Amino acid sequence: FGDFLAARTDTWGRGNVHSCDYNLKDGLMSWTNWDDLAETFLEWEGVEGCLSGDTLGMVLNLDEGTLSVYKNNRRLGVMKDGLCGSYCWCVSVWGGGAVAIKIGEPPRL
Repeated sequence: FGDFLAARTDTWGRGNVHSCDYNLKDGLMSWTNWDDLAETFLEWEGVEGCLSGDTLGMVLNLDEGTLSVYKNNRRLGVMKDGLCGSYCWCVSVWGGGAVAIKIGEPPRL
């Protein structure tokens, strides 16, 4: 994470969550502050994995400081709270798959 830390600016805010990820296989969550704290493979309120053909959506709400997860237009829940500052989206794909990152509205439930 050295390259990311070198690019740190005030826009990151005062939060301690700098990276958060969702594991498609089992739905578990991991996060880190890149300095000295990390928690991996945690269960959260809507933990649920994905299968081939599922659509996963995430909504970052910086007014509330939350990251919520949607699967096939169904809200699973808040995966992480306590978020502030600026964030960027990234994806890692292991073993093949298709990914698209889009800006849009969450599903109307």
